[in-house]
Amino acid sequence: MKKYGHPKSARLCAKADFKAVLERKLFARNGLMTLYAKPNADKKTRFGVSVSSKIASAVGRNRLKRLSKEAFRLSRDDVRGNFDYLIIFSPLLSKSKSCDINKLGLKDVRDSFLELLGQVYKRIEK
Repeated sequence: MKKYGHPKSARLCAKADFKAVLERKLFARNGLMTLYAKPNADKKTRFGVSVSSKIASAVGRNRLKRLSKEAFRLSRDDVRGNFDYLIIFSPLLSKSKSCDINKLGLKDVRDSFLELLGQVYKRIEK
């Protein structure tokens, strides 16, 4: 496997997987997104993204998914193993005048992801 690849085995795909991460209720939230985390029994780190149709058109939703997957891929060294991670973009994002989805960049998404990751890890250590 390539160091920075994102194979299918590293993705949350099934509805049951998404539901299991959400039921664990270990999360951190900011104005851009909510990051959910759940320890898993496998030795793999898995990642999933959910963007509501209320936030943007299909083009905007796919852009947010691509940005978040790339942010996760580039942050692999900062992410702990044996966890399932799920990002859900905030529905308030579409209503916010200060945040335009089309102007949102990889740096913004990655910084937000790393900030939330730190908050989640603090909750895990408690």
